[in-house]
Amino acid sequence: MASVDRTLIVGGGIAGLTLAAALHQKGFEVELIERSTCWNTVGAGISVQANAMRVLRALGVDADIKRAGTVLRRWGFCDEQREMLFDVDLEALWEDVGPCIGIERAKLQRVLLGGGAAVPSRLGTTIASLRQDDRRVSVEFGDGSTGQYDLVVGADGISSTVRRLTLSADPPANAGHMAWRSLAPIRPEGSTNLRFFLGDRCFFGLCPVGDGYTYGFGHVSDLHVHDEVRGRLERLRKRFAEFGRPVQEYLAAIECGCRPGCGWN
Repeated sequence: MASVDRTLIVGGGIAGLTLAAALHQKGFEVELIERSTCWNTVGAGISVQANAMRVLRALGVDADIKRAGTVLRRWGFCDEQREMLFDVDLEALWEDVGPCIGIERAKLQRVLLGGGAAVPSRLGTTIASLRQDDRRVSVEFGDGSTGQYDLVVGADGISSTVRRLTLSADPPANAGHMAWRSLAPIRPEGSTNLRFFLGDRCFFGLCPVGDGYTYGFGHVSDLHVHDEVRGRLERLRKRFAEFGRPVQEYLAAIECGCRPGCGWN
């Protein structure tokens, strides 16, 4: 097996930043590139489960993530009208593995950037071509510069350039699932735990994050359409109009002003 001395990570999201910090900590020479010209975050929030926090603890950033987010102690599954169907005690489930944390993606990315600060990174950089021989991978970047690496890792998302250049140029297939994600400055019914409200081929999730905000995500199956931006919020409210009070409180709060940059996706 060839030795791996120099690694290029393509993509500066959660996966790319975490891997960069982990490899650097183990003494590997790592370089990271990101096609965006700034450290943008796609999405709104995320629940970081205890096994992931165990990894982040090894990287020395778990305390910062815990401070920036909210500890999730229970995970409840309810029907549309908030009647509890099943409830998981996350602390009992994971025991000493670590806490589960609800956090805004932008805050998680900032913590990971700090954890990987020693890794050389370039923004606004793309890959034009990849060529592999028996020893190394030759990379041509979008600006015409080149580099030689022992390993190239594609962490560049659903429209991955690395996948297109190495495996398949076929676009991602529409599986008929659609999700709307957002942040709102509210804790419906004072919620402090993760809850899923289950409907017919759909569900709505509410996850507390930091600073009194909640991450909300509606999911619908068997929906092979593109949801235009114009009128999207009203359509979302209509899709989940039969859901109970916590979901309605959340959907009403979105209009009151989401955190800048939370966006829909």
